[in-house]
Amino acid sequence: MNREAELLPNYEKQLRYARAHEHLKRAMDGGFHIEAAMICESIITDRLHSHLHWRVEVAKLCTMEDVVARLSEKKMFRPPKKPPEISLEKASLFILILAVGLDFKDHGFEHYQSLPIRLDKWRECRNEIAHNMTYTRPTSKTYDVAFDEFMAHARECATEGKALTAHLTNWDRLVRDRYKRTLKGAGG
Repeated sequence: MNREAELLPNYEKQLRYARAHEHLKRAMDGGFHIEAAMICESIITDRLHSHLHWRVEVAKLCTMEDVVARLSEKKMFRPPKKPPEISLEKASLFILILAVGLDFKDHGFEHYQSLPIRLDKWRECRNEIAHNMTYTRPTSKTYDVAFDEFMAHARECATEGKALTAHLTNWDRLVRDRYKRTLKGAGG
């Protein structure tokens, strides 16, 4: 490991992020919007998981048991349905969006209030483009939209995903910085 790597606690992660953003830019510039959306999903999922980890392990604002219990109260998880599968090691994008959204109003920052809704709408869009390029209804062998319309939808999804990666990163940074200032103000 070089000297610079020793100085930065998340050096490898920062390198990976830089490379992901380079690939995202190349994919967008090259018109590979489905690939760009997949890169956005990776970044967004990691940011959400990192924020959850921070809230549970670093800031100690809640426990994973609290998160699972509160998610289980949502209609979609009530018995006889299974409780949500979430841990600090693994969770789906959908569950992470729900988990971060649990306490979202407590985070403040009015500019970001629509973030959980935007993330979930984007997740649905990403699912559509990930699974519908060649999918046809088995009974009719037809597509829901023409190919050019599909690709325009993919471009819109990738563009929104790229914007959301920045928006989510900025929000996360603001929340963490406010928490640090609160600690300093309390003499911590």
